[in-house]
Amino acid sequence: MDALMDVLNLHVQADLAGPMLWVSLVFIGLGVGVLTGLFGVGGGFLAVPAMNILLGIPYEIAIGSSLNFIVGTSIAGLGKHIRAKHVEGKTVFVLAIGSMVGAVLGDMLQDVMIVHLARGDEVTFDNIMTGLFIVLLLLTAWVVFAGPKEHHTGLSPMQRLGVGPRVDLPGAGLLGVSLPGMILTGLGVGVVTGIFGIGGGVLFVPILLLLVGLSAHQAVGTSLGVVLLASIAGTIKKGYAGKVSLSVAMALLLGSAIGVQLGAWLCVKLHANKLRRAFAGIVLISAMLMAASLAKDLITQSSP
Repeated sequence: MDALMDVLNLHVQADLAGPMLWVSLVFIGLGVGVLTGLFGVGGGFLAVPAMNILLGIPYEIAIGSSLNFIVGTSIAGLGKHIRAKHVEGKTVFVLAIGSMVGAVLGDMLQDVMIVHLARGDEVTFDNIMTGLFIVLLLLTAWVVFAGPKEHHTGLSPMQRLGVGPRVDLPGAGLLGVSLPGMILTGLGVGVVTGIFGIGGGVLFVPILLLLVGLSAHQAVGTSLGVVLLASIAGTIKKGYAGKVSLSVAMALLLGSAIGVQLGAWLCVKLHANKLRRAFAGIVLISAMLMAASLAKDLITQSSP
């Protein structure tokens, strides 16, 4: 634990000070907000590496602050979906059981990575996290580009899964859904949330469409509910460990409040298929830039 605390305390005060850094965070929040309004997904998977690579904020602080930021954006978006009756309440509750536990476990796994994989070295941990984010971005680009369609007729995979007990989802008209399957699904996405500081909505939406069988509108609204509860659990765990900066989260929120309005306006003007391809392209280019940055850092660090 001493090695972990050394990493957490290293450069934190210096990195989070200064008006230029605060302005830069607002602009990152603006970009995340545009992505949220334009593509319907949170931008935590881009905001976290951007804060680390561009601004030098340690991944631990960037991830914890991103989760705190996601709590605010999820609350803002969830109300609209509740009023439109796009939230399947029982699905939110069941998935949240797993995702909240998973978010806490993800933070614990992050601590294990810092102490045992990185040996308490911040540079090594940054390289590990950047590599993992590259993999996550490539997966995200593929999921978005594939554009999962709504479930067809017949039973969904969660209904066909031969593991009980089962639960009915009245808001979606689904009967006999595997309760253990739902909880384990939430657990898996929650772990990703805890490790990377992302809401997980970009993963939850296709899962709710393809595995559970929700409609497209219900998948988006229900995903926001699960993301909110998982982010709260992750924020509490990370806040207790000193991994959350309120100033970073507030700067991101300020920028995103403006960006989401701009993104929503652009969304009305553009075609859905073009949006999906553009988003996948942005994520893919980001992954390539991160890979180039990581390669440069590794070459520099290996030089005598």
